Amino acid sequence: MKHTFLFKEGLWVVKGEYTGRDGNVVNMEGETRTFHARSSWVTEGYVRLLMKDAPVQFDNRYEIVPFDKEKNYTTWKSFNPALGSFSGRFVVVDDTLISTFTSKDNEYSGAEILIQISDTHYRSRGFVFKKEERMSSWAADLMSTGHLLH
Repeated sequence: MKHTFLFKEGLWVVKGEYTGRDGNVVNMEGETRTFHARSSWVTEGYVRLLMKDAPVQFDNRYEIVPFDKEKNYTTWKSFNPALGSFSGRFVVVDDTLISTFTSKDNEYSGAEILIQISDTHYRSRGFVFKKEERMSSWAADLMSTGHLLH
């Protein structure tokens, strides 16, 4: 099975659970869209935390250097309005996309793994640290809306 997330243009719906710094778990939902430009692949979207008082939304945009046919890894940059600029790497290991990242100011770091269940389904697990303190973690599913291109 070839990877479809990132490697094919499309829209993905995100549903899962987010665990905050305080240990409280809340449901989350969102979506992310991938499109390929000549010099970069772009993934942009949002995640909304379904808090009791009012939902909190995080927007993000990744600019990914397209994978070289000879390599199973690449680099990316992103900007998160709440946390700032990040850079990281994606590595393909069998059925898994692994991403590690740090903020430009080295204040934040983390990782995310995306395990391919099928062409239209990935499981995401990840975390963010602020220096030595865990800020958040998540467990989510990404489901393609069926509009994968190429």
